[in-house]
Amino acid sequence: MARKKKTTPATPSTDSSEQLDAKKKGETKGKLSTAEARREYQRRYYQMHKEKAKEYQRQYNLTHKKKARGGRGRTGFMAPREVVRTTFNTADIMHAPVEKTIRILEKIIKGERFFTM
Repeated sequence: MARKKKTTPATPSTDSSEQLDAKKKGETKGKLSTAEARREYQRRYYQMHKEKAKEYQRQYNLTHKKKARGGRGRTGFMAPREVVRTTFNTADIMHAPVEKTIRILEKIIKGERFFTM
């Protein structure tokens, strides 16, 4: 009796279950999904422009006033904002109620605020 050769099992397909899952998600080995590509682009952009962003933030902090911080607990400390605006224009005066217009004009006359056309 001659022995029969055992048949070799069928070769597995080139797509494994992991690759199929990746294809379902829209990912392939060499390409990134849209969301991943965006995140990668943003990460690279941030790394390239980090120093410029830090300098911009430093300049911004120098030119903008922050609200004063109060203490904790029941101190009752109120933190008033500093007035950043120093000028009034014609629209401010024309559209304000009469009482406010008088206050605006008094501040301009005293020199506390400027007036621009």
